[in-house]
Amino acid sequence: MTKEKILAQLQALAERFEDPKIQRRFKDYHKTLQFIFPDIDTKMYMTIGDAKLEAVAEGEVDSELKVTMDTSVFFGIMDKTESPMAAYSAGKLKTVGEVPDLLKLQKLLL
Repeated sequence: MTKEKILAQLQALAERFEDPKIQRRFKDYHKTLQFIFPDIDTKMYMTIGDAKLEAVAEGEVDSELKVTMDTSVFFGIMDKTESPMAAYSAGKLKTVGEVPDLLKLQKLLL
């Protein structure tokens, strides 16, 4: 059930691309983001292409950005009960990627 909830949450991000501010921010932006959830031994990814969510799926792919966190942290960030910066500072969220891309992603998730 948790894998399905994560996929549903990531797919719901597609609606955020209807916001003109998000469209402007992600125009001409093409990146793949890998999510790693060690607590359930699962990897998922999403691909963003020119202000659209092109793909969301389970699996491992080559990606420009990687975010590792437990599912409780992910859902806390998504429902705004946990700050991504606080989770990062506490070591509950680890990232690999360019800082501008990570900051841009933060705007999409929040």
